Amino acid sequence: MRRLLGPPPGPLRPPRRPPDLLYALDDTVPPSALIPLAAQHAMLALTYLLYPLVAATEAGLSPAATQSILTATTLCIGLATIVQCARTRFGSGYLAVHVPSPGAIPLAVTAMTLGGPALMAAHLVLTGLCQLVLARVVRPLRILLPPEVCGVAVSMLGVSLAAPALRRALGMDGAETAVSGAAFSVAAVTLCVIVGVTVFAPRRLKLFAVLAGAATGWIVAAFTGETGSSAVLAEVDTVALPSLALPALRLDASLLPLMGLMVLMSIVDVLSTTLSLEKMNDADWRRADMAAAERAVKALGIGNILNGLTTGFQSSLSSSAVGLAFASGATARIIGIVAGILLFATAFFPKAIVALTLIPSPVIGGILLYTASYLLVAGMDLILSRRLSERRVFLVGLSMLAGLSVALLPIYDQLPGWAQPLFSTPLTVSACLAILLNLLFRIGISRESTRTVQAGENAFLAVQDFLEIQGGLWGARRDVIAAAIPVAAQALEIVLDTELAAGPVELRARFDETHLDVFILYQGEVLEAPKERPSPDALLGDAKEVAAFAAYMLTRLGDRVTFGRLGARARIALRFDH
Repeated sequence: MRRLLGPPPGPLRPPRRPPDLLYALDDTVPPSALIPLAAQHAMLALTYLLYPLVAATEAGLSPAATQSILTATTLCIGLATIVQCARTRFGSGYLAVHVPSPGAIPLAVTAMTLGGPALMAAHLVLTGLCQLVLARVVRPLRILLPPEVCGVAVSMLGVSLAAPALRRALGMDGAETAVSGAAFSVAAVTLCVIVGVTVFAPRRLKLFAVLAGAATGWIVAAFTGETGSSAVLAEVDTVALPSLALPALRLDASLLPLMGLMVLMSIVDVLSTTLSLEKMNDADWRRADMAAAERAVKALGIGNILNGLTTGFQSSLSSSAVGLAFASGATARIIGIVAGILLFATAFFPKAIVALTLIPSPVIGGILLYTASYLLVAGMDLILSRRLSERRVFLVGLSMLAGLSVALLPIYDQLPGWAQPLFSTPLTVSACLAILLNLLFRIGISRESTRTVQAGENAFLAVQDFLEIQGGLWGARRDVIAAAIPVAAQALEIVLDTELAAGPVELRARFDETHLDVFILYQGEVLEAPKERPSPDALLGDAKEVAAFAAYMLTRLGDRVTFGRLGARARIALRFDH
């Protein structure tokens, strides 16, 4: 029956370029803009070297071992970014920059404490291999990741950034617990300059909003004494070949549950970031491109295998890079490729690596606040793109409350060690609960529904009530339901008004996350739409000519309209892309 009812799938819809993008995904960027834009992404990515630096310090590594990890990490995130941004079978093709993963700190500290950097590297190779294997099952996950689930993940990604952003902006990072007025002023200036340039500056100057904010904030930090000590730079070589080490040939069984949890969380993080980039590059975005998500996970796995083989630090996709792309209005993949080249080249300049870890913490806080605000709104936009039934209201509300509980309540230290990574950020808790609730709330919802329409009923009201109720249950997009109602109502009116149907008419709808199909089934003759536009005089002819004219106009309204039979009944099939 599915084959008989469903029209054959049409070609994939090409993405429509958003009008506010200065440089879209496939655009060529002139060198005068390309180099500064790529440099902004590379500098922002290098600030994340603070995470492997923190892990190495916690594990008590020597300065030489710490420098080796930082160098290897810089080298590998540069290569992984190039692979990720290139449009190949191993990269998503989006402007997605790799950075050291803050969520990997617990695993890295534990592994380095038990067996040094070599043991950490061995588990990192296994992590990358697991990510490559799981990339094969990303495409079937579309049913688990409707827009409301992805919207929760993107919003909570912003919430996850908010805590470290505010700590840095208020001067409360590290051992400090009191608010620093000087730090707040630096962060406020940084944020105000970024927002001001983004909102009020001419379009081409918006490309450099983050760079302008960072430079202004650094200058203010120098006057307020918020810059860190640069004495450590004197002990580092200006130019040197990377010092790489091989991983150990053993694994620690006690670390495997923690590692497995990190693999799953990294995939959720990749899907959230990739989804944000997809939506930014398509003004008519409708659903996740799981093929691109699969390639993104592959590139992440390749990057972590490289990190493991060189004793680097686990990497993930940068959500801050998404905010930077939004601020600049530039999402061209060539920007990410050049940023990867700059990162790779920086690995040969140890002094530059250390210098970029000395960017004033309040400046980073201001940049992260901008990124967090963008992700919060982007997630809400995703959530509200669907009709929210009672089930989806609770899915979104409970998931976000669960994530906020991690941010607001001191429950992390009260959990067993194996469970702590799951509760390390609001994102991980919210995303996992949203996926589980989505599966639970799908119980009892039929993906196909019917309604009988009697002669004399108002066709428009019958279709409107039917599709709005079912659209709410299915979580269909509001604009698709709104577009389907008048077309289906017109099809129903043709059947009723021209008296084609001998008896009641069956209105049937089916939804499968990619299409909304509406069928009009009745006893009577099959409508035939003319191949060429009929003359308007046909409207003055008999009922058959009027029906033919109406059928022709109907074919121009739906994404795909077909006429035929299903068993003994005539059928009008309307397809709407979702």
